[in-house]
Amino acid sequence: MSHKDRKIILICQCLVNPYCRVHILGQNFPLSHELMNFLMERRVGIIQYPCPETTAMGLRRNPQGRQQYDNIFFRDHCKELLKIPLLMVKEFIRNKYRLLAFIGLQNSPTCGIRWGKHKVNRHQTESPMPVDNPSPEDPVLKGIMAEIIGEEFEKEGIEVPFLEFPAKSTPESPERKKFWEDLEAAIFNRNLDAEK
Repeated sequence: MSHKDRKIILICQCLVNPYCRVHILGQNFPLSHELMNFLMERRVGIIQYPCPETTAMGLRRNPQGRQQYDNIFFRDHCKELLKIPLLMVKEFIRNKYRLLAFIGLQNSPTCGIRWGKHKVNRHQTESPMPVDNPSPEDPVLKGIMAEIIGEEFEKEGIEVPFLEFPAKSTPESPERKKFWEDLEAAIFNRNLDAEK
């Protein structure tokens, strides 16, 4: 591997520290360990930002949907948390490092990439549980933080794939296999069909 192809990646904090995850997503240390090994073995530098849910609401927060986080205060909080990680990304790019991708977390209302239709509770607010039979017509949004990262990257002219870590899938699942293939493709600069 040449020194010319120096690589960095931006990831959400719970991929390194699963304790940040709200309890229903599970604190999957083996999966984080697998991801860190995968990146380290391929000499990929990791930039992470503090978990916006933990820093806004603490560790004892209730599981919520995207709807509850979609407010001006939380969005402002996300932008604040991203300031230094984004400066780091820009500084690395300026020094000829290649940003590979952003990795978010599946079914996270803040850091997920594909947030589809979710069940609502008796108060008609969105729950963290996806509907059982989603329709192809249902809107699919990015989580709040992932959306803001997309906006910030666009301002800077940064184009990279947004990958979603399939934390709830089994090691043999097609979702997990596709994630590793997409990440490998980003690392070795092959064309990706992952969502930008």
